[in-house]
Amino acid sequence: MSDTPQRHDYPHLQPILTRWQDSDLNGHIAGATVYGYFDTTIQAFLLQQAGLDPQEGEVLGFVVSSAADFFALPAFPDTLEVGLRVARVAGSSVEYQLGLFRVGDAQPCAAGKVVQVFVERASGRPVPLPDVLQAALLSLQC
Repeated sequence: MSDTPQRHDYPHLQPILTRWQDSDLNGHIAGATVYGYFDTTIQAFLLQQAGLDPQEGEVLGFVVSSAADFFALPAFPDTLEVGLRVARVAGSSVEYQLGLFRVGDAQPCAAGKVVQVFVERASGRPVPLPDVLQAALLSLQC
């Protein structure tokens, strides 16, 4: 990732409360946990804003690619926010861009991207995005 995004670059912010168990042996939030925060933010948005039901819905999304760059070391008990925006919507796939911020900071602790492909639950085959899902995603497009 080249240009470091700022807080104002994200149309959606998801609050994240860190937990003691999120820390690695060095006392900082583990990288795998940051990916968990990113996934939580995406899933919460899809559930709340697009009506996607990950348990029973006909369409579900699978992560097919992800990457992150780390700039600072958040730690428990930091209160964090994950910024979410959409870089690309194409066919059955979406590329999200995310930023992990300490509350009030303009600079991210981490920035990442996640590519998700949406499939029909019954067949496992990629499907075009339902209209409600596509509209919700386009509202986050940068």
